[in-house]
Amino acid sequence: MRKTIILTLASLLLLTGCGVQAKKTTQSTKSTKEATITNVKPTTEKIIQGATQTWTFGKRVGSQQTTKGVSEQLTISPTTRSDAQINWTTGQGQISGNTVVYNQVSFKTWSRKTRQSVTKEGQDDLHFMSVTQINQTLKKLGANFKIGSLNDLIYLETKTKTMVLPEAVIAKDDHLYTINIEYITTDHTQTLERGEVFNSTATQQKTTQVPLTQLNGTWTAAGTTASANDSGKVLVKDGYLYQQRYDSYERSAIQSLASESAATLRKSAMFTDQQSSAAKAGYQLTGKSVASGDSIGYLYLFVNNQKLVRIGEGLATDYQKTSDQVSEKELPQQSITIFKQMDDKYPGEVASTITTKADAPIVGMSASINYLTDVTAGQITENKSVTN
Repeated sequence: MRKTIILTLASLLLLTGCGVQAKKTTQSTKSTKEATITNVKPTTEKIIQGATQTWTFGKRVGSQQTTKGVSEQLTISPTTRSDAQINWTTGQGQISGNTVVYNQVSFKTWSRKTRQSVTKEGQDDLHFMSVTQINQTLKKLGANFKIGSLNDLIYLETKTKTMVLPEAVIAKDDHLYTINIEYITTDHTQTLERGEVFNSTATQQKTTQVPLTQLNGTWTAAGTTASANDSGKVLVKDGYLYQQRYDSYERSAIQSLASESAATLRKSAMFTDQQSSAAKAGYQLTGKSVASGDSIGYLYLFVNNQKLVRIGEGLATDYQKTSDQVSEKELPQQSITIFKQMDDKYPGEVASTITTKADAPIVGMSASINYLTDVTAGQITENKSVTN
């Protein structure tokens, strides 16, 4: 029997029988609740047909499944770092999960293909969530509406029509929900993922596509307590962001993401991770943003040519541009020169850090310092003396 795949979008799809019963009930009782149910699918379709927007992971809920069935007690599931890499995109009549664009299909087609993917012997073990169970999931995810029929949901299949997703989609206001519909009879107690909610980045604070030439200078976080690992300042010079940590200078590239293709950004685990972090902090990281990163994992997002926000570890720290210059004391010209010389001397590598404590400065070389698009950014591959 086919192994059930639990994704994050296709969960709101099932239950023909309960859907029909719910439909009969709503037809006999015209109420405010019925109007809400009636408007759910058109609202989702309007969002799909509208302007392009990205939805980043919010939270996931689950419940226990035993030999007797699925529990009604739903809980918030623990999240992992990989959750931040999950995102959906809607707009211009298309819906895609990460980089994959899907076709919409009817519930009838979806349920038929779902049944066809299960062996004859396994048909009795395949179950669909009821409308009541789906509404319980929606409520736990924070939705302010209910569905009245499985036909209220959006069902998806691959462009090749070879596979339907085991989850369904529904969207309203600033949230997109995916509900896991199908489940398999179990002979032991297990946790069953029920659904997820994604947050639109369209409501987040937008950033300006700032020319790199306008960013040079000293950026200071007011009220920051300086430490050996965090001076409370970042220094920008000619497309690079510099920081002093302990006895070293660290350098990272400032990336104008407009120069990257949309496909490249969608495929970048680093970008999608930071995009989710930005959204949670109330900011948009888009294909038009200008930003950087560092070895700790912080995102440095330039809001405009006077404001920078550092996002990471659940906190957002504002930096203001306090000078158009970088002082020799805070970033010696000699260090900038060493960075450039090592770049030129070792093609295919880039100087990431300079440690100045030794008699001869030691330079940490990396394959990349593009922290938003390269998972290997900042990883020291070798240390070299500037005298070599």
